[in-house]
Amino acid sequence: MTRQPVFDEAATATSARVALYAFPARAWKRDEYAALQDAVPALAVVSEPGAEADWAGDSVDAMADRYAHAIASREQAKRRPIALFGYSVGALVALEVARRLRERFDIAWVGAVDIAAYPQMRAALAGAPPLDAAEREPLDAALRQWMARSAMRGLWQETLDRMARPQHDMFLREVVRAFGAALPVDGPAAGSQEHTLWSRVNCLRLGIVHAVGDEMPAPVRRWMSQEMAAGPGARTEGAEVIAGSDHAGVLADRTLHAAVLRELEAVETEEKEAGVRI
Repeated sequence: MTRQPVFDEAATATSARVALYAFPARAWKRDEYAALQDAVPALAVVSEPGAEADWAGDSVDAMADRYAHAIASREQAKRRPIALFGYSVGALVALEVARRLRERFDIAWVGAVDIAAYPQMRAALAGAPPLDAAEREPLDAALRQWMARSAMRGLWQETLDRMARPQHDMFLREVVRAFGAALPVDGPAAGSQEHTLWSRVNCLRLGIVHAVGDEMPAPVRRWMSQEMAAGPGARTEGAEVIAGSDHAGVLADRTLHAAVLRELEAVETEEKEAGVRI
């Protein structure tokens, strides 16, 4: 069955001078944007609620294809600029949606929050030595035992099957070895330790495998939480660091809200001035 994206929006979103579409880090978790929606009435969040099992085997490109098609259908008669916004993996999706829409629509800008870590992770992964057989065998055995006890084994298997060998080795090192006998098996309920771990691992899988090209499809506005900016090897040039914020809470930060509103207002002002000149 074809998945249909859902648009969560205020009444003002459809009448705004600039369309603003936002993509969450987790395709099914639209409430990540609750605080930003309160501050920015023009915001429409694009999500796929209830699609966790599908998300386990998804890709940034596949999501971008679905969302670009849905947005194009909504915007084709409106003739207004479009801004796109994404958080973490959602920022990668936003860039790819812009790439797909730029020939048909005026993409004013793409906002990217906490996107910078993925190239660093990809480089670290490429430089990590593979596990040898002696290291891999006990970790694989521990993984099989854990999966046999897990009520989330289907989601885990889908995510693991999508990993190339270097990523799988990293999972064995950073998750299976690190947790050991304490690997969580408290089930698939949102907020459980196991669900939270799976969700984070799948986010990393999606982000690491998707390389962003050098050519940007639109002007990019970059924001970083202070936590991410302070990480080893973080590259902050060209980004506004949101002081006092961490990765989990940056979308609720009022400084970020004000920055997004300023960017929208700048596009609206430009549109008005262009109309006067015409």
